[in-house]
Amino acid sequence: MLHNCEVSLTHTTDVEPVTGELSVTVAVAARRLGISPATLRTWDRRYGVGPSQRDEGKNRRYSPSDLARLDYMTALIRSGHSPAASAAATLGQDLAEFKPDHSKGEPTGSRIGRSGGGNVVATPGCDRRARGLAKATSALDQGACASIINESLHDIGVIPTWNELLLPILKSIGEMWELRQCGIEVEHILSTAIQSEFSRFAYETKTKTSRATVVLGSMSGDPHQLPVWAVGAGLAERGIRFVHLGGSMPLESLGDVIARTGPRAVFLWSQIKGASNCDELTKLPSLRPNPRIVIGGPGWLNEVPRGVHMASDLLTAVALISEVSSD
Repeated sequence: MLHNCEVSLTHTTDVEPVTGELSVTVAVAARRLGISPATLRTWDRRYGVGPSQRDEGKNRRYSPSDLARLDYMTALIRSGHSPAASAAATLGQDLAEFKPDHSKGEPTGSRIGRSGGGNVVATPGCDRRARGLAKATSALDQGACASIINESLHDIGVIPTWNELLLPILKSIGEMWELRQCGIEVEHILSTAIQSEFSRFAYETKTKTSRATVVLGSMSGDPHQLPVWAVGAGLAERGIRFVHLGGSMPLESLGDVIARTGPRAVFLWSQIKGASNCDELTKLPSLRPNPRIVIGGPGWLNEVPRGVHMASDLLTAVALISEVSSD
């Protein structure tokens, strides 16, 4: 009901003069551009392309010059550039004479490189292998995706493959969804190939059975597993055995696994912001010796308890686990 009331008052509250010019709210700007208000807020927060005016209630509004920048940025994105590159070009552009015409594709005067269009995954600044993976992903060619990932794993190793090959492509797919709410099928094709090849690499790599097991998993309510598979493959690369519990592991079940296996280390990933509470980690069973608990991901709330290690990246996670997993 509140939403409907706001819409019915659009003509009196969403557009108003500021310093002699008309300014508009986030909602109106989003409707004009054909994108979501959440996307505009993300562009403001992440790239600095946002509203410059404020009304008497201190709400921020888009001026005509702000709207021109948004027109320019969306024109670049729709011609195939990534949001980050489009924002950088927009902020450095004199838009006094810019008139948007999306039917002609890329706006005149743009000086950033092409990075694909439509549902093509953008790969600005990426190397040959990443461009090949982006094309295979865009074409929904899962076999080709798997082959490229497999080649990279054996060529440069697990963590470099994750950081240099996969993260840029996953980020680009995320930006595609953020802008156009499309690309779910592309993300699923790539994610399946990643999990398949990382698990294959991990289980085909000879590990030293004399070393104690490491337990890996994602917290309850969080199905994300790709970073966990990357850590598992990184451990296998170092000869360390692991047990992968999959996503959404209830804390009680995790505690039971720890008590039964007596692992040297436990790695827990939480991707969804606010999904996991660090305080819950104190409920894990106490063993002698206690396993090293390593956590990663942006989903953790509250302070990390004493004795728990927060890994800033997957390389750090593998290193922290490896320190206590050697005989």
